[in-house]
Amino acid sequence: MDTKTETTYNLKIWPLPPIIIGLALILCAFIIRNTVISVKRTGQTVQVTGAAFKPITSDFAIWEASIQTTSPDVASGYVKMKRDLDLTKAFLAENGFDEPKCEIGAIQVNQNYDREGRPANYNLNQQVKVSLADVPRISKLGLQTSALLEKGVNLGFQNIRYIYTKLEDAKIEMIKAATENAKLRAEQLASTTGKSIGAPTSARVGVFQIRPLHSQEVSDYGMNDVTSIEKEIVCTVSISFLID
Repeated sequence: MDTKTETTYNLKIWPLPPIIIGLALILCAFIIRNTVISVKRTGQTVQVTGAAFKPITSDFAIWEASIQTTSPDVASGYVKMKRDLDLTKAFLAENGFDEPKCEIGAIQVNQNYDREGRPANYNLNQQVKVSLADVPRISKLGLQTSALLEKGVNLGFQNIRYIYTKLEDAKIEMIKAATENAKLRAEQLASTTGKSIGAPTSARVGVFQIRPLHSQEVSDYGMNDVTSIEKEIVCTVSISFLID
């Protein structure tokens, strides 16, 4: 019968002297510190925001109004609406806008009820709109609508919208101008430290602000003013440049 002999080896691990551990930690910290500094230096950037402003004049206008009446029944309401529409057409013709130039919508009818839920009367309204690339004529038209009120025509609302039709071309021009302004600002900042700027690393175009001329109003969602003839486009561009 064979006898197996098992031999057990007891390995004793001696702890490293504290001074060696301390030196190792210092060395690791030195390596990490140098690595971080190197990354920061080679990837150093400056971020600036450039802006551009451009005054514009609206070149298209839309006049729109709503003829309204309230009647106890639909039949008499239609009679009143026809009379008011004929007066409105005549008013527009007198100001040089014949019927083919006008957009006339269908009559809309809404029934009203009293507190007990019983039918009371009817509201009728009809939209009339004139669009023209002649802003002064449309503006003049809006100022003369009092003649309709004097004849008993009830204009529930009237409104003039002033539009700039070359907006998309202007936006491209504005982005270029704002980018050049951002680069100039970056160069000025870098020169104060004896540095120069390199290639851009990122860029973001802000929302456009189309606001009344001389206005300081801005919106996080952008603005598109249609109430003013004279306007201003504001464009901002945020760009990050490498520092050489």
